[in-house]
Amino acid sequence: MAEVKKIRVRDRWTIRLHWFNALCWALLVPSGLGIITGDSLRLAPAWWPQFLQNLFGGNQNLILFHVVVGVIWMLGIGLFVLLRWRGVVRPFLRNVLVLTPRALWHDLRTMVITMARLFGLMKAAPIPPQGRYNGAQRLLGTMIVIASLAIAVTGLYLYFGPMVFHFPDNPVYGALFRWALVIHAAAVFLVLIGLVPHIYFATVEERESLETMKSGYAEVDFIKHHNPLWYEELKRSGQLRD
Repeated sequence: MAEVKKIRVRDRWTIRLHWFNALCWALLVPSGLGIITGDSLRLAPAWWPQFLQNLFGGNQNLILFHVVVGVIWMLGIGLFVLLRWRGVVRPFLRNVLVLTPRALWHDLRTMVITMARLFGLMKAAPIPPQGRYNGAQRLLGTMIVIASLAIAVTGLYLYFGPMVFHFPDNPVYGALFRWALVIHAAAVFLVLIGLVPHIYFATVEERESLETMKSGYAEVDFIKHHNPLWYEELKRSGQLRD
């Protein structure tokens, strides 16, 4: 039986960051849904905020837990960006961010064809050769980067704003608070929507992607057939040899 050739595509710190991020989100989303109560604004069934607030001994303790986890999340990602900017973060942003109308159109077309084929449609439409990230991954990555920045900034204002600014002095502070709450919730909602296909593809359609986030290694044949542009890039860089 021929040995399966593999190549390391992720270092251990990138893998740890991924699961650190997943753990933080697993704590932040349920606790965030438990903070907001009231008939005029409800993001979860009424029993959930009541259950969590009773579990934490009051809404203030739940808010404090949410903020502490959020700050740890921001510090962890911020530290990773500072320490791994040149080797990991900058190349990742260069590969994943969709910054031009032409790139947006290209990635949207690729994503539509990919999603349609799941339902047996557009089988004759060719999918453009993919680099390390396909169109759907690039669009999702761009959205998550922007949404994460929005979540961090608005989250800090929602908690620390009332401490720093005296809201009765200026109605702008209150207006900013309300808009921060809307943007915070909307950004979280967008990320959660994007995570559904992300998890589906990683666990069902392309389990090899999940394996790379566990071991750090990917099969060379998989890269060659699914990401031909990336395969050629790896060859040019000397990381792969035929």
